[in-house]
Amino acid sequence: MPRILHAADLHLCEEDKAYGLAVFAELIETARAEQVDYLLFCGDLFDTFADAERLKGEVRRLLGSPPFEFLYLPGNHEEIRKGGGDLARLDLGAANLLAAAPWSLFRREHGGVPVEFLSVPHQESYSGYGSWPIPRKETRWRVALAHGLVAGLAYRGPDDEGGASALDPDLFQRFGVDYAALGHIHGARSQTLGSVTFAYPGSSRVWRRNESGARGAWLVDLPEQGPLRTPAFAPLRAAGQFRQYVLPLSLEGEPTDIDALAKEWGRADFILLRFTGIVEDEPAVAALADRLRIRYADRVRKFEIERDEVVALPGIAGQPLVRRFLEAWEQRVPAAGAPAFEERRADWLRARDLALAALKAGLERAV
Repeated sequence: MPRILHAADLHLCEEDKAYGLAVFAELIETARAEQVDYLLFCGDLFDTFADAERLKGEVRRLLGSPPFEFLYLPGNHEEIRKGGGDLARLDLGAANLLAAAPWSLFRREHGGVPVEFLSVPHQESYSGYGSWPIPRKETRWRVALAHGLVAGLAYRGPDDEGGASALDPDLFQRFGVDYAALGHIHGARSQTLGSVTFAYPGSSRVWRRNESGARGAWLVDLPEQGPLRTPAFAPLRAAGQFRQYVLPLSLEGEPTDIDALAKEWGRADFILLRFTGIVEDEPAVAALADRLRIRYADRVRKFEIERDEVVALPGIAGQPLVRRFLEAWEQRVPAAGAPAFEERRADWLRARDLALAALKAGLERAV
């Protein structure tokens, strides 16, 4: 039974090559450990063509002589800063570059089971696919590799990566594809439309903000009999995770217990703390941010703090009406240890901030 590991969108770059190459090394090791026959990489292995030129030796070294076939389809990012360069002229070692446009079809066989691979590299438009002379499928399985946006897949949240043309799902259905190994969308998703299973593994690493959840690849088995099995997600721990926290501050500029949050952070994680709320002393918030950077920045890959949503109202607690409100409010704040304490406390802090803003506006109108 042929086995596939399907990944995409690693965006290897010179800027943080140690992190990206660590993820690539784990991807290769996962393919070895899972004893796959094919490792498919569906676009944006490199962030730019210039990065491919600089990092080709590292990729060649890590790939080595693998016991699987590495099929590499370029994406739209390999076109960036390309100039007159040609990816096919770079020595990528054991990587089998699938760059022939607009398509190519080839056959492989492992364990006595033949598989057809349809390669559809990134291009400005796929509108002429209806006239492509692609032969009928002659094997049990046909797997397509492509890099772009397939219309009609389930929406799973914002994904603003641009630069790719739309792929009509009919392209894959028309040419007898069973599994469409896709790249470009940075969130993992898998969906069956008609007879085709479309799958994006998401970005192999955290390339930017809001790429939440585990990063990884799809593990796909092609059985000799029966239907295609649901792909299994293989997480890549070296990629870490993007973790974002919205932290309402007290009037004194104190956040929730960050030490408790930090217990789940890993060395490869990207941490973003967003401070919100009303405070009396804005410089105290800046000092807090500096203390937190000193304490935590070396424990994770990236550590960022945003405080644009913090509003300073100096002296607000000294107003008699505000003092009475705060006394009543504090009597109703959920106690530590109560069910869903953190969620309820955040709601109460937001309610406090709304009330303080309203009281401030009322006091200003009364003056």
